[in-house]
Amino acid sequence: MISFSDWFVPALIGATFTLLGAVKIYGLSRGVVGGADKPFVTRLCGT
Repeated sequence: MISFSDWFVPALIGATFTLLGAVKIYGLSRGVVGGADKPFVTRLCGT
């Protein structure tokens, strides 16, 4: 049987990058423009 730590860490990293990619695609579809002078959420969603 595979141990918890063998699958949990890669799954957590993969889910994090997938979520960030989905947020970027959402921002791209909504036309959000990010930048250094914008709030954190706008920078996260911005292109």
